[in-house]
Amino acid sequence: MQITTSWHEKGREEGKKETAKAALEKGLPVDLIAEVTGFTRKAVLELKNGQN
Repeated sequence: MQITTSWHEKGREEGKKETAKAALEKGLPVDLIAEVTGFTRKAVLELKNGQN
């Protein structure tokens, strides 16, 4: 069960990253994206700058 949970969590995290990237492309505010995805502001800014 641990393997399934780990795989599921990794997929969920990737999905959140893709959502955040799409929101950035649409011009949504970084703080709003952070609030909705649960990422930190710093993590969203890193996505915006292509660091992740």
